[in-house]
Amino acid sequence: MLGILATVLFTGCEMTENPDGAGFQLIKDGEVVLDMSDIEYYDFSTHVIYLNENNRLAGYVDKLEGAAVTVDGVEIYSLRIQDPLSSTFYPGPQTNRVMDRYGDFAFRIRFLHLDDGSGNIPVDPRLDPRISDVLQRHDKLRRGLSVEIVSVERSGNDIKTTLRLKNLDPISYYHLDPDKMGTGLFHYFTNGLTFYNPEIPDYVYDRTAIESPDPWNYWTNDWLAEIAGNQTKEWEFTYSLGAVPQGKDLNFSFDFPSPYLAVTSRAALDLDGGRIWLGSVEDRKMVRF
Repeated sequence: MLGILATVLFTGCEMTENPDGAGFQLIKDGEVVLDMSDIEYYDFSTHVIYLNENNRLAGYVDKLEGAAVTVDGVEIYSLRIQDPLSSTFYPGPQTNRVMDRYGDFAFRIRFLHLDDGSGNIPVDPRLDPRISDVLQRHDKLRRGLSVEIVSVERSGNDIKTTLRLKNLDPISYYHLDPDKMGTGLFHYFTNGLTFYNPEIPDYVYDRTAIESPDPWNYWTNDWLAEIAGNQTKEWEFTYSLGAVPQGKDLNFSFDFPSPYLAVTSRAALDLDGGRIWLGSVEDRKMVRF
């Protein structure tokens, strides 16, 4: 019968399916906040959503507070907006009002959880295959970059690690390059190799590896290097991590960074036949010495 809206029932809530559009949508109070027509592409490596020049958000990420991320009318998860000045911590999918908003051209959806150092990570709803499937179906999916901790080895009092960066797409990206920047400056943007020491207990990283830009907000595209489509690169880093326990399973992690806060305009994204990659990717590796 005409005029009757179809409803989709799923765990915990009920939602009215939007008859005017399907696919990937963000819906709040029955209204479409974002849909396929607003999205240029979704980088699945960082969960950064790049927006078309004309889009519903128009730079106001607060519109996303409490929105339901849906695929073909079925809710996958709800999204929170995190105020960086708030002392309240919201686990789950969220967008930081400052750190995850890239002008009016992109925003990032993070997944935060309480980490006890055990290495047990709750299910990340952003990775639901229904999301990647529908994005691919509409030609809105990019795989981005991946990082892999290839090895972690003890070398005297130091720890050496080999890191592998891989471009999962057939197009070029530009990334922060430790060779061009120097390892000290590169580690201004990341803690590098980190591990959870159960004997403290706390997370440990090499604080001596960091070199600050001068002035602190200095930035140049000279720090970037191209990684061609499907290309792989490797680096070796050496860290001083203090007394590393022996005979115990240790959870190591590495977060590969980007210049996301330095890119403030849509025009600055494109560079010499490629695009500056934004966000960050992490890998974890269990090691026993």
